[in-house]
Amino acid sequence: MDSDRTSLMARLLCTHPAVTAATVTAGADGRESVAWLVPDPSRAPLLHRAAALEATGRLGTLGWHEPADDLRVAGVNRSETDFLYREIFAGNAYFKHGVTLPPDAVVVDAGANIGMFTLAVARRSPGARVIAVEPVEELAAAAAVNAELHGVDAVVLRCALGRAESETDFTYYPHNSVMSGGFAQADEDLDVLRGYLLTGEGAEDGAHLDRLAADRMTAVRRRVPTTTLTRIAAEHGLTRIDLLKVDVEKAEAQVLDGIDAALWPRIDRIVMEVHDIDGRLASVLGTLTAQGFSVTHEQDPRLTLTPCHHVYAHRPEATAHDREPSSGTVTAVDHGPNLRTLDRELRALLTREDPSAGTPGRFVVVPGLDKAITESPAPAPDATGRTGHLAEIWAGLFGSQAVRPDADFFDLGGDSLTAVRLLAQVEERLGEDALTPDLIFTDGTFGGLAAAIEASAPERASAAAGTHRAGGEERSPEHGDL
Repeated sequence: MDSDRTSLMARLLCTHPAVTAATVTAGADGRESVAWLVPDPSRAPLLHRAAALEATGRLGTLGWHEPADDLRVAGVNRSETDFLYREIFAGNAYFKHGVTLPPDAVVVDAGANIGMFTLAVARRSPGARVIAVEPVEELAAAAAVNAELHGVDAVVLRCALGRAESETDFTYYPHNSVMSGGFAQADEDLDVLRGYLLTGEGAEDGAHLDRLAADRMTAVRRRVPTTTLTRIAAEHGLTRIDLLKVDVEKAEAQVLDGIDAALWPRIDRIVMEVHDIDGRLASVLGTLTAQGFSVTHEQDPRLTLTPCHHVYAHRPEATAHDREPSSGTVTAVDHGPNLRTLDRELRALLTREDPSAGTPGRFVVVPGLDKAITESPAPAPDATGRTGHLAEIWAGLFGSQAVRPDADFFDLGGDSLTAVRLLAQVEERLGEDALTPDLIFTDGTFGGLAAAIEASAPERASAAAGTHRAGGEERSPEHGDL
């Protein structure tokens, strides 16, 4: 791509109202061209803030994920971000059975993960104040970035809720963080994950499903501080809690035990995930009923092979005048397009205005053109040899048009079951060690997987068994060889 064409492309890109400046790096020798965009702060505030946060190093090891056209969030892995979006936004799992929100709501989000529920609260209740509680450092960092990115009035506390001020052992599953918790049991949690995967359409039991599930349950053990909801309410001056959301993976009873008699009447609504182990569901329902709540519960059809239930509790007198949104989500603020939407609009603009100008391989947002990288990315591996096998498998799953370096497994519609099929076919052609399941969830682009496959060798030694120390954390591969 010559300089005249890249200059023309940059000029055309700047005619879009969401772009204040642009430059295009020409592709050569197999490299893709890249368009660097400076988002307009008023027309594209979401992308403008995201670029600024990344430029200042706030993103760290997190990645940007866009589970929907109107959303951009920092997350640990794409698969879980998509899962949380489906559960919280698309599936509306937490706002039903009388659980609503007033304007300017005060919400405690216990087990905040990357803060997706906090963002849903902000959409439903303009002016909401959120106390997000998350003990895992990486997830708490993402929750803080996402609150700032979306302009939410939120405080993120890096601790766990419990019965008392203390510390506790905590198990973090980096590849399946939604199941992390202080009461994690590897075998039990693996069964829950397999049960969830087996309820999917076309699911099949087998070694590849076991391998995928086991990889996602690799554990990191830490010590984390605990506090009580009563203590948090006192320290943050919460005279009322309009909604308490609890998703703490088997520690729900401990959270309720940390609420004293004076705080209970100031809580108007509770929605929580309960693991029905040893009669826990009945116990929680009894506790909430005794505290004056109207209570119901349900189980997601996808979780019928697991002990997980959702419990909904509200005080009728507190919710009688709440406004009920007419649809699953209510957008309180227009944050402008995310990169997925802008990418689509810019490609249409270039094609419409001058088809001869072409389109770049990808778009990158930066706070200023001084932050643009002047060199194109390294070329993608040639689609021959080991990568050629991956290209054939990838094309069989997603179509030949999807065989390109930036094509993302999840953007193409891949899910856990597709991952099982991908792993099975790669193993059949290249051996079991050619591709580890975690790469699909952490770097699921065709280019990323191709590079990993090229770097792998059939004779690569198996990882040493047993527990080892890394960075002061205890890692356990207890299911890594299933």
